[in-house]
Amino acid sequence: MVSPDFECRVCHAYATGLHFGAQSCQACCAFFRRSVVLKRNYLCQKLSKIGANCPIVYTEKVLCRSCRMVKCLTIGMNKNAVQLPEKRGGDHAKKGRAYFTKSGLLRNKRFANNAFGLCSDGLPTAPRRSADSPLSSASSAHSADCPSSSSASSSSASLTIHPSSSFDHSFSTSSLPRPSPIASFRPVVVPNWDILGLFIEEEMRIGERRRILFCERPVASLLGRNKSCPFSREDIRPLSFQEFRRSIRTHILLVYEWLRVWPGFARLAIADQITLLRKCVLYHTILDPCFLTTQMGDLDKFVLPNGGYVSTKRDEGWEDEPEISRDTKMSIYWPLLVPLMCNIVSPMLLMRLDFDEFVALKAFVSFQMTLPDVSSAGRALISSELSSLCQSLHKYYETKSETFKNGLGHAERFGNLLLLLSPIFETANIFVESHHIIQFFDLWEMDSLMLQFLKNKS
Repeated sequence: MVSPDFECRVCHAYATGLHFGAQSCQACCAFFRRSVVLKRNYLCQKLSKIGANCPIVYTEKVLCRSCRMVKCLTIGMNKNAVQLPEKRGGDHAKKGRAYFTKSGLLRNKRFANNAFGLCSDGLPTAPRRSADSPLSSASSAHSADCPSSSSASSSSASLTIHPSSSFDHSFSTSSLPRPSPIASFRPVVVPNWDILGLFIEEEMRIGERRRILFCERPVASLLGRNKSCPFSREDIRPLSFQEFRRSIRTHILLVYEWLRVWPGFARLAIADQITLLRKCVLYHTILDPCFLTTQMGDLDKFVLPNGGYVSTKRDEGWEDEPEISRDTKMSIYWPLLVPLMCNIVSPMLLMRLDFDEFVALKAFVSFQMTLPDVSSAGRALISSELSSLCQSLHKYYETKSETFKNGLGHAERFGNLLLLLSPIFETANIFVESHHIIQFFDLWEMDSLMLQFLKNKS
């Protein structure tokens, strides 16, 4: 059931933002735009016969176009906000719709401020930013006339800063180098170790280390490896950005130890090892707090790996500090928090992602995004590990036969896991550019080692 706060006002599916002045999904937005541009006039057969309007609900196989258009206008969609083809820039109109429109930036910023009720209790929103270089979050939407469920997404505009060449923008698929034809024809040799099992064991050790490092408990409750959340509700505390900065080196060390349990890591060239470590640091920094938040089960608190949290509804974790003000915190990290909660945490909760699947997701993301940036030999080795990881995850699903009664359940779950990759990659882009802005404007002092990883410096 879609929450009324986040549903499309037309068909009640997940809304993706404010389109043409009203909250709607991408499908209803496309339907309204097409109807206005093509100057379509629709006739409702049901209304002419029995004098009743047709139900406009995304679960229906076919929607009445006339009633759908009427509902679009009723909820406040503005025809004048639709850009006609002749106003889009001459020949460029033939190449498809531009995604850097001011209306797009405005609707996404306004919609993000209300996502998950993050600003419902008076928490100030991030300052207005320039619309020259937006960071948009893609969202799957249902068909315009035959809709199905769609997932919510949000995006935020970035400051008008042109990143220097020193920063790592390899996360964009358009800039990824193509693998050599020779490497693509090499046979994939599946390793003889259980890579998923190795990473699961190390992930449990990381949980134990986090308890020892960041929890104030009796020793007996600190020790022991398990798949549960390393923190209890009593352990977490409002985040101090100064303490978090001091814990970044610890986080990087834990990521490095996580990588070292993979036997193939030692076989990589030093340059490839550094590349893989950089990717792991980036994506683990995004994924670890998301999964910790789902394990805690409290969407009012976004939990960081050091046991600190920032509130999604109140001031906790956003207070002024000597080195960074509350307004600066909000301007930098609020646009990151919204897509993390909407596009990663929410799907994790919906599919009830378990510990083993989360570890597999971390490995998939880290290895897949490393492939384009390593040598041919490293690419062959990592490709074989991806194949091995798929096999290990398939075997794990087979052991869950009491939960998934047929092969379709396994395939469905595996597919949902892979669908998380896209929002993770896009959030990583936002993360890198945000920290570029932090350093460029000297907003607050980041850890130097973390900055080296984000700058793509060895």
